[in-house]
Amino acid sequence: MKLTQKIHAGALQFVLFIGAVVALLLMAFILLSFTHSHFDNKTDTYVAVVKSADFGMKAALKIPMALNVETAVRSETDIPVAISVKRDFWGVFERRTVTTSHGNTKYQKTALIGGKDKQELPALYVNDHQRPVILAGNAMITGTAFLPEQGLKMGNIHGNSYHRSSLLFGQQKKSDSLLPKLSPELDAQIAKLTHTNYVPEGRVWRSIQQDGLQNSFTEPTAIIRDRIVRLTDVDLTGNIIVSASYKIIVEADAHLQDVVLIAPEIEIQNWVKGSFQAIASESISVGKKCELYYPSALIVKKKQVSANAGNASGTQTFQVKPAIYLDAYAKVRGMVVTLDDSKQPQYTPQIKLDMESKVIGEVYCSKNLELKGRVNGAVATDGFIALEDGSVYQNHLYNGSINSMNLDASYAGLLLASREQNKKVMKWLY
Repeated sequence: MKLTQKIHAGALQFVLFIGAVVALLLMAFILLSFTHSHFDNKTDTYVAVVKSADFGMKAALKIPMALNVETAVRSETDIPVAISVKRDFWGVFERRTVTTSHGNTKYQKTALIGGKDKQELPALYVNDHQRPVILAGNAMITGTAFLPEQGLKMGNIHGNSYHRSSLLFGQQKKSDSLLPKLSPELDAQIAKLTHTNYVPEGRVWRSIQQDGLQNSFTEPTAIIRDRIVRLTDVDLTGNIIVSASYKIIVEADAHLQDVVLIAPEIEIQNWVKGSFQAIASESISVGKKCELYYPSALIVKKKQVSANAGNASGTQTFQVKPAIYLDAYAKVRGMVVTLDDSKQPQYTPQIKLDMESKVIGEVYCSKNLELKGRVNGAVATDGFIALEDGSVYQNHLYNGSINSMNLDASYAGLLLASREQNKKVMKWLY
């Protein structure tokens, strides 16, 4: 009888092989479990960091912040996330950049900020100079209107009298002798950008490649600068400033997105489409059938002029170029603003919106406005003017229409002093 039996070496090798496989499988399972756990933690951390950016932006809009200074915001997440917010300007829009971090995980989010009325957006504000606003032709005002004490009156221009059932389709309130003030910081920013000696800071590009230029707002600002800049057949997107010492011309085949244009004169030719800011010290003209998407801005701050510059008469009055002119069927979604500190009476339009032109947003005019087109939103002006067949009609609204009810309730726009405590995100940048 045999008490022992030999085991073949091949069987031992098989057992060792099976043991090694089992060990490898166990190690792989442990590694996989650890990896899943690690990525779950990383995902939770990343989600917390991203959500903290939205929280930081909302919280920062409710607290006072100095310009160009990073302000810390306390996090309310279980994971300790550091939140800092920086406030500055991009053109005439306030810009806020939120940076959040936890360990090696970092996230940044940037937005353009606009002001918003806490109550209903008024359709019209006209300074009180002890004279009524005269309506003629197809003029129409819908919404709350702040008017001189004399209110609204019916008028007639060359047989075209006002014919609607009511002078105002909304509530009438009393205006003052001054327009609602811009926020002091915005006023200073516009003065800075339109100053003769202003030179934007950033990386200067001597030439643009054929495929255009895209520049993130996380990168230094790209600068295109010359005496005269003609933008033709070019795509410009993002953190880019185009500056000219004399004039900028934007042609129909140029595509601009979130770019800032700065020059004494800016000419936007027919059929241009895009979203950008145009800031000038002399004039801006917008051609036929242009379409500028929200949030766009046309800003002119006029230099001081001689005593007789705004006092033209006769045929000379009709030859004076408006500071901002919108040609027929031009459409601007955003804000159209002119500022002029001169005290001389003027008998020419500072802003002219031609027939069938349209502003969806706000018009802010420190002198005379000639409105033949439409404004879906708000108008604030020192007075209206109509130039017709060689005659000048002061404080006449002729054929133009204003309707604040047609503006989207989410609209955020011009940073007025009265809106300092109610700021909203206009657009997220990239």
